[in-house]
Amino acid sequence: MHLDVRQNFEEKISYVARRLADMTIDDQPTFLAVDCGLPSDTFNVIVVRALPISAPTLPRIDSFRAKGFPFALWSWASDIAKADISQLAQRGLVQAETNSAMYADLSQIQAAPLHVEGLEIKQATTASELLQVGEVIAALFGDSSEGRQVLAYYQRLSQYPLSMFADMRPYLGTLDGKVVASGLLFVGSQSVGIYDLVTHDDYRRRGIGSAMFQYLLKEAKATNRRYVVLQALKDGLGIYLKAGFSITGDVLTFEASR
Repeated sequence: MHLDVRQNFEEKISYVARRLADMTIDDQPTFLAVDCGLPSDTFNVIVVRALPISAPTLPRIDSFRAKGFPFALWSWASDIAKADISQLAQRGLVQAETNSAMYADLSQIQAAPLHVEGLEIKQATTASELLQVGEVIAALFGDSSEGRQVLAYYQRLSQYPLSMFADMRPYLGTLDGKVVASGLLFVGSQSVGIYDLVTHDDYRRRGIGSAMFQYLLKEAKATNRRYVVLQALKDGLGIYLKAGFSITGDVLTFEASR
Protein backbone atom coordinates (compact mmCIF):
# COMPACT_ATOMS: atom_id res chain seq x y z
CA MET A 1 0.00 0.00 0.00
CA HIS A 2 3.00 2.31 0.42
CA LEU A 3 3.29 2.62 -3.37
CA ASP A 4 -0.49 2.94 -3.82
CA VAL A 5 -0.51 6.12 -1.71
CA ARG A 6 2.32 7.58 -3.78
CA GLN A 7 0.68 6.52 -7.04
CA ASN A 8 -2.57 8.25 -6.14
CA PHE A 9 -0.65 11.40 -5.21
CA GLU A 10 1.32 11.30 -8.47
CA GLU A 11 -1.85 10.89 -10.49
CA LYS A 12 -3.54 13.70 -8.58
CA ILE A 13 -0.76 16.29 -8.92
CA SER A 14 -0.28 15.56 -12.63
CA TYR A 15 -3.98 15.23 -13.48
CA VAL A 16 -4.65 18.87 -14.34
CA ALA A 17 -1.24 19.37 -15.94
CA ARG A 18 -1.90 16.53 -18.37
CA ARG A 19 -4.97 18.42 -19.58
CA LEU A 20 -3.73 22.01 -19.80
CA ALA A 21 -1.14 23.10 -22.35
CA ASP A 22 0.46 25.77 -20.13
CA MET A 23 1.51 23.21 -17.50
CA THR A 24 4.35 20.73 -17.99
CA ILE A 25 5.25 17.27 -16.72
CA ASP A 26 8.65 15.57 -16.62
CA ASP A 27 7.93 11.86 -16.07
CA GLN A 28 11.12 9.87 -15.48
CA PRO A 29 11.86 6.48 -13.91
CA THR A 30 13.45 8.12 -10.86
CA PHE A 31 11.17 11.13 -10.42
CA LEU A 32 8.00 12.92 -11.51
CA ALA A 33 8.04 16.72 -11.80
CA VAL A 34 5.00 18.92 -12.36
CA ASP A 35 5.34 22.61 -13.29
CA CYS A 36 1.99 24.41 -13.01
CA GLY A 37 3.30 27.59 -14.65
CA LEU A 38 2.80 29.64 -11.47
CA PRO A 39 5.27 30.40 -8.65
CA SER A 40 3.56 28.04 -6.19
CA ASP A 41 5.13 25.28 -4.13
CA THR A 42 1.65 23.82 -3.63
CA PHE A 43 1.37 22.88 -7.31
CA ASN A 44 5.00 22.77 -8.45
CA VAL A 45 6.02 19.36 -7.20
CA ILE A 46 8.83 16.83 -7.59
CA VAL A 47 8.11 13.28 -6.42
CA VAL A 48 11.16 11.11 -5.76
CA ARG A 49 10.54 7.59 -7.02
CA ALA A 50 13.89 6.02 -6.16
CA LEU A 51 16.35 6.36 -3.33
CA PRO A 52 19.08 7.37 -3.08
CA ILE A 53 18.16 10.54 -4.94
CA SER A 54 19.75 10.07 -8.37
CA ALA A 55 21.60 12.57 -10.53
CA PRO A 56 18.70 13.11 -13.00
CA THR A 57 16.53 14.53 -10.21
CA LEU A 58 18.98 17.28 -9.29
CA PRO A 59 18.94 19.28 -12.55
CA ARG A 60 15.13 19.35 -12.32
CA ILE A 61 15.50 20.97 -8.92
CA ASP A 62 17.89 23.50 -10.40
CA SER A 63 15.55 24.30 -13.30
CA PHE A 64 12.80 25.33 -10.89
CA ARG A 65 15.27 27.50 -9.03
CA ALA A 66 16.52 29.06 -12.29
CA LYS A 67 12.93 30.15 -13.05
CA GLY A 68 12.58 31.59 -9.58
CA PHE A 69 9.69 29.21 -8.91
CA PRO A 70 9.14 27.77 -5.44
CA PHE A 71 8.41 24.05 -5.38
CA ALA A 72 8.14 21.10 -3.02
CA LEU A 73 9.98 17.79 -3.21
CA TRP A 74 8.20 14.74 -1.83
CA SER A 75 9.79 11.44 -0.80
CA TRP A 76 7.78 8.38 0.24
CA ALA A 77 10.40 6.91 2.53
CA SER A 78 11.41 7.59 6.11
CA ASP A 79 14.93 6.21 5.53
CA ILE A 80 16.08 8.89 3.10
CA ALA A 81 19.86 8.92 3.44
CA LYS A 82 21.89 11.68 5.04
CA ALA A 83 23.68 11.99 1.72
CA ASP A 84 20.35 12.75 0.01
CA ILE A 85 19.49 15.40 2.59
CA SER A 86 22.95 16.90 2.15
CA GLN A 87 22.45 17.12 -1.63
CA LEU A 88 19.10 18.80 -1.15
CA ALA A 89 20.55 21.22 1.40
CA GLN A 90 23.23 22.19 -1.11
CA ARG A 91 20.41 23.29 -3.40
CA GLY A 92 18.68 25.29 -0.71
CA LEU A 93 16.07 22.72 0.35
CA VAL A 94 15.15 21.89 3.92
CA GLN A 95 12.70 19.39 5.36
CA ALA A 96 9.37 21.14 5.90
CA GLU A 97 6.98 18.36 6.98
CA THR A 98 6.69 14.69 7.81
CA ASN A 99 3.27 13.18 7.16
CA SER A 100 1.91 9.68 7.60
CA ALA A 101 0.79 7.82 4.48
CA MET A 102 -2.45 6.00 5.33
CA TYR A 103 -4.93 3.68 3.66
CA ALA A 104 -8.14 1.80 4.38
CA ASP A 105 -10.11 -0.95 2.67
CA LEU A 106 -13.42 0.69 1.76
CA SER A 107 -15.22 -2.64 2.07
CA GLN A 108 -14.11 -2.92 5.69
CA ILE A 109 -14.94 0.53 7.04
CA GLN A 110 -18.21 2.32 7.67
CA ALA A 111 -18.84 5.98 7.02
CA ALA A 112 -20.48 7.51 10.08
CA PRO A 113 -22.27 10.70 8.98
CA LEU A 114 -21.91 13.49 11.53
CA HIS A 115 -24.55 16.18 11.99
CA VAL A 116 -23.41 19.74 12.58
CA GLU A 117 -26.32 22.13 12.94
CA GLY A 118 -26.56 24.36 9.88
CA LEU A 119 -23.75 22.63 7.97
CA GLU A 120 -24.36 21.57 4.37
CA ILE A 121 -21.82 19.66 2.27
CA LYS A 122 -22.02 19.29 -1.49
CA GLN A 123 -19.78 18.63 -4.46
CA ALA A 124 -18.65 21.78 -6.26
CA THR A 125 -20.11 21.61 -9.76
CA THR A 126 -19.84 25.19 -11.06
CA ALA A 127 -16.99 27.59 -11.72
CA SER A 128 -18.04 29.85 -8.85
CA GLU A 129 -18.17 26.91 -6.43
CA LEU A 130 -14.71 25.77 -7.54
CA LEU A 131 -13.42 29.28 -6.85
CA GLN A 132 -14.92 29.09 -3.37
CA VAL A 133 -12.97 25.87 -2.78
CA GLY A 134 -9.83 27.70 -3.88
CA GLU A 135 -10.58 30.58 -1.52
CA VAL A 136 -10.86 28.23 1.48
CA ILE A 137 -7.51 26.60 0.64
CA ALA A 138 -5.80 29.92 -0.16
CA ALA A 139 -6.89 31.28 3.24
CA LEU A 140 -4.55 28.75 4.88
CA PHE A 141 -1.63 30.85 3.66
CA GLY A 142 -2.94 34.19 4.86
CA ASP A 143 -1.90 37.33 3.04
CA SER A 144 1.10 35.73 1.34
CA SER A 145 2.35 35.19 -2.18
CA GLU A 146 1.55 31.47 -1.91
CA GLY A 147 -2.06 32.21 -0.97
CA ARG A 148 -2.43 34.47 -3.99
CA GLN A 149 -0.90 31.86 -6.30
CA VAL A 150 -3.18 29.12 -4.97
CA LEU A 151 -6.16 31.34 -5.71
CA ALA A 152 -4.74 32.10 -9.18
CA TYR A 153 -4.48 28.34 -9.82
CA TYR A 154 -8.15 27.83 -9.04
CA GLN A 155 -9.08 30.88 -11.09
CA ARG A 156 -7.34 29.24 -14.04
CA LEU A 157 -9.18 25.94 -13.49
CA SER A 158 -12.51 27.72 -13.24
CA GLN A 159 -12.12 28.92 -16.83
CA TYR A 160 -12.61 25.35 -18.07
CA PRO A 161 -15.61 23.02 -17.87
CA LEU A 162 -15.37 20.96 -14.69
CA SER A 163 -16.11 17.92 -16.85
CA MET A 164 -12.48 18.17 -18.03
CA PHE A 165 -11.44 17.18 -14.52
CA ALA A 166 -14.04 14.52 -13.75
CA ASP A 167 -11.77 12.42 -11.52
CA MET A 168 -10.99 15.44 -9.33
CA ARG A 169 -14.05 16.02 -7.16
CA PRO A 170 -14.00 19.12 -4.92
CA TYR A 171 -16.48 19.60 -2.08
CA LEU A 172 -17.74 22.62 -0.17
CA GLY A 173 -19.01 22.88 3.36
CA THR A 174 -21.31 25.83 4.11
CA LEU A 175 -22.58 26.86 7.53
CA ASP A 176 -25.68 28.99 7.44
CA GLY A 177 -24.79 29.99 3.89
CA LYS A 178 -21.12 30.85 4.55
CA VAL A 179 -18.38 28.69 2.99
CA VAL A 180 -16.37 27.30 5.92
CA ALA A 181 -14.70 24.09 4.71
CA SER A 182 -13.42 22.18 1.71
CA GLY A 183 -12.42 18.66 0.76
CA LEU A 184 -11.40 16.83 -2.37
CA LEU A 185 -11.60 13.28 -3.69
CA PHE A 186 -9.28 12.15 -6.43
CA VAL A 187 -10.36 8.93 -8.14
CA GLY A 188 -7.11 7.39 -9.33
CA SER A 189 -6.47 4.29 -11.38
CA GLN A 190 -6.07 2.04 -8.33
CA SER A 191 -7.43 3.96 -5.34
CA VAL A 192 -9.39 7.04 -4.30
CA GLY A 193 -7.53 9.73 -2.38
CA ILE A 194 -8.75 12.26 0.19
CA TYR A 195 -7.09 15.69 -0.02
CA ASP A 196 -7.50 19.34 0.93
CA LEU A 197 -9.52 18.81 4.11
CA VAL A 198 -9.59 22.41 5.28
CA THR A 199 -11.76 24.24 7.80
CA HIS A 200 -11.68 28.03 8.01
CA ASP A 201 -9.83 29.23 11.13
CA ASP A 202 -12.92 30.90 12.58
CA TYR A 203 -14.94 27.67 12.45
CA ARG A 204 -12.58 25.04 13.82
CA ARG A 205 -13.31 22.80 16.79
CA ARG A 206 -16.98 22.54 15.87
CA GLY A 207 -16.81 19.10 14.26
CA ILE A 208 -16.93 20.54 10.74
CA GLY A 209 -13.69 18.89 9.61
CA SER A 210 -14.82 15.52 10.96
CA ALA A 211 -18.18 15.89 9.23
CA MET A 212 -16.46 16.68 5.91
CA PHE A 213 -14.14 13.67 6.33
CA GLN A 214 -17.04 11.29 6.95
CA TYR A 215 -18.92 12.73 3.98
CA LEU A 216 -15.90 12.14 1.74
CA LEU A 217 -15.63 8.58 3.04
CA LYS A 218 -19.26 7.99 2.07
CA GLU A 219 -18.59 9.41 -1.39
CA ALA A 220 -15.41 7.31 -1.72
CA LYS A 221 -17.38 4.14 -0.96
CA ALA A 222 -19.61 4.95 -3.94
CA THR A 223 -16.66 4.69 -6.35
CA ASN A 224 -15.48 1.37 -7.74
CA ARG A 225 -12.12 1.55 -5.96
CA ARG A 226 -11.30 -0.82 -3.13
CA TYR A 227 -8.85 1.38 -1.22
CA VAL A 228 -8.96 4.95 0.03
CA VAL A 229 -5.68 6.75 0.78
CA LEU A 230 -4.59 9.98 2.42
CA GLN A 231 -1.69 11.75 4.08
CA ALA A 232 -1.98 13.06 7.62
CA LEU A 233 0.04 15.26 9.91
CA LYS A 234 1.29 13.39 12.96
CA ASP A 235 -0.88 15.40 15.36
CA GLY A 236 -4.03 14.67 13.36
CA LEU A 237 -3.82 10.89 13.12
CA GLY A 238 -6.52 10.09 15.66
CA ILE A 239 -9.56 10.73 13.49
CA TYR A 240 -8.18 8.52 10.71
CA LEU A 241 -7.02 5.66 12.92
CA LYS A 242 -10.41 5.65 14.63
CA ALA A 243 -12.09 5.44 11.22
CA GLY A 244 -10.11 2.30 10.35
CA PHE A 245 -7.10 3.65 8.46
CA SER A 246 -3.64 2.11 8.81
CA ILE A 247 -0.24 3.81 8.55
CA THR A 248 1.94 2.50 5.76
CA GLY A 249 4.94 4.82 6.05
CA ASP A 250 6.22 8.36 6.21
CA VAL A 251 6.08 11.09 3.58
CA LEU A 252 8.85 13.69 3.76
CA THR A 253 8.42 17.10 2.15
CA PHE A 254 11.31 19.43 1.34
CA GLU A 255 10.97 23.09 0.37
CA ALA A 256 13.27 25.99 -0.39
CA SER A 257 14.75 27.50 2.75
CA ARG A 258 13.34 30.93 3.57
